[in-house]
Amino acid sequence: MKPALMLIVDLILFFIFPLVCWETCREFIGDYPAMILSTIPGIVYGLYRFKNNQKLTFTNLFVFLNLTVSLLIDLLSGSALQLLSNNIFYSFTLLFIYLISLIVKRPIYLYFALDLITTMGYDRKITKELFFEKKIHKLIKLVTLLYCINELIYIFCLSRWILKYGVEAYRLDIMLDNTLNIILSGTSLVVFILIHERLNEITPVKNISLKKARKRKGDSIQIYSSSVNFERVFFYFSTH
Repeated sequence: MKPALMLIVDLILFFIFPLVCWETCREFIGDYPAMILSTIPGIVYGLYRFKNNQKLTFTNLFVFLNLTVSLLIDLLSGSALQLLSNNIFYSFTLLFIYLISLIVKRPIYLYFALDLITTMGYDRKITKELFFEKKIHKLIKLVTLLYCINELIYIFCLSRWILKYGVEAYRLDIMLDNTLNIILSGTSLVVFILIHERLNEITPVKNISLKKARKRKGDSIQIYSSSVNFERVFFYFSTH
């Protein structure tokens, strides 16, 4: 499936369908069942994507765990309002994970970026060592910090909306979540391109890692490759 088409499918299953399902089904089946129904197609699609991926990577495993937790939250919450509250608790958990990764100097974005870069033919071991180069590591820490800010914005907004609107906050939850996903995915991709350019300036990567990359995709990031990477990072954040 082409990346542009995959991105459209992502937007339909994670944004359009949940919003339409919530607006049209809640009057007939109730708020809580409508919430569950709105998320099931996206979760099933995510599990399908995970199953059909040939390699088990850190990113794929993280996505799978997110999908599993999201499904459990949906099924075990018991009520619409509790489901919204559990989403806040889960965001706190993700925030904690991101902060811990920064504290131990292993920013989680390092592993996401490493998975992406190795799909382009880079040697994983060599590239991982070079990711700790000063300029590259700063960029990685910056994106991981943005992950933290993303969760803080989500927690703050959804908490206020629940207090003000109750279960009606679910509509705003869907729109906020997808807006943050798109912004953060775009930012992640821009930083990924900057990291790629920085790697090209480092001799060991140009002499060793890029030998494989040139055979597959050439010396620079192509538009197609960029769209693939954007779809991947958007898909990752859409599973929250």
